[in-house]
Amino acid sequence: MSKITAEDFELRKLPQLGYKVFTSYFLAMWVLVFMTVITLLGTLYQVDHGLFAAKQKYFHSWGLMHRIGDGFPLPGPLEWAKDLRIPLPGGFLLMLLLTINLTIGALIKVKKRAKGVGMLIAHFGMIFLLVSGFVTFAFNREGYMALYEGQDSNRVESYRQWQLEIIPLDESGKAEKALVIPPADLETIHKGEKRTFQSADLPFDVVLSDFVGNAVPVPVAAPIAKDAIGPEIDGYKLLVQKAAKEAEQNLPAVIASFRPKAEGGASVDAILSARSSNFDPREQPMAYGFEIDGKPYAARMVKWNWAVPFEVRLDKFIFERHPGVSMARSYESRITRVEGDADKAVEIKMNEPMRHGGFTFFQESFGPANARPGDAMYSQFAVHNNPADQWPLWSLVVTGIGLFIHFVLKLFDHTSRGRGRAPSSVTSTSA
Repeated sequence: MSKITAEDFELRKLPQLGYKVFTSYFLAMWVLVFMTVITLLGTLYQVDHGLFAAKQKYFHSWGLMHRIGDGFPLPGPLEWAKDLRIPLPGGFLLMLLLTINLTIGALIKVKKRAKGVGMLIAHFGMIFLLVSGFVTFAFNREGYMALYEGQDSNRVESYRQWQLEIIPLDESGKAEKALVIPPADLETIHKGEKRTFQSADLPFDVVLSDFVGNAVPVPVAAPIAKDAIGPEIDGYKLLVQKAAKEAEQNLPAVIASFRPKAEGGASVDAILSARSSNFDPREQPMAYGFEIDGKPYAARMVKWNWAVPFEVRLDKFIFERHPGVSMARSYESRITRVEGDADKAVEIKMNEPMRHGGFTFFQESFGPANARPGDAMYSQFAVHNNPADQWPLWSLVVTGIGLFIHFVLKLFDHTSRGRGRAPSSVTSTSA
């Protein structure tokens, strides 16, 4: 490791200083130390706050303030320190520094020799693994699809994000199309803020306020309503709930006001809650119905969803329990993938996903939770659209090849030295 001196801090030598820092073993050592610390603290934080919150705070961030008491029960004399916070680098920053260090130090700076080709290949594999992690972080889209036997779908729903749908209805009450307010616009409505959404397809504006990440509408007559927020609408107000440990369990709500664009029209106010959504795949989410200018409309909060370029039909769900208990022993799904005029039978099992068209379907879970033997059950698939799906596997293959070459060359060098060493001679002297 090159030594950094005071002279290196001269302005004209800053590029050389940066080069020394980013290629040093010292930087690599401290990055690995902090990565170990962050992994430990993030794992402990997950116990009380859930996996998603731990990933966002410790692994998907540039930096963070760690509360000493999170995950570490302190003895009585030190309990005063539990609320102290210490600054730490986030996992994203550490991964970036390690990638730079490996790229410059191991691929550019290192001397290229035949004996070092194995380690060069191994370091390239490590860099490839880090790059695959970034691509997954930046571009992976994940959700789930749940189906009963005989059902088919090409829609994937988000675990944690919700969208607002405004639905014009025809005279018979059937939906014509849905106008969507996406999660990014909903989740950024801060307390006390009102945000207006307009569309040329609607004769009214949609004004949203008081978005809450987890809330329940309660009757104003209920004793707990004293802690509710927002205006009273149809005898209800919003009661804010503590964020769930697992982010998937949070049910957001928002105050909506539908204001006619024409003068003199009466506004319609509503509390729109994710609690009106039904989580059984056989049922549609409930919608709030209203009229503007004598025309019927509906509004509802549903999971953010998107389409895959093929349909999945569940033909058979095979579920086996351990004898005498309700715990699952194994479960798998037999599906038909419908793409245009082509049908293909596929089996999706635990640890045996279906990969097709850039999408991966994993056998994730099943339901309903209270199903008894003989009841109809649905199969739930975790769906990932990850450009770097197989990159970690290939990076490990490359790293393994590099290490194998390195060890073979080392072994060959060691045996060559052993064969080339001359035997020592023994001489005798006479007295």
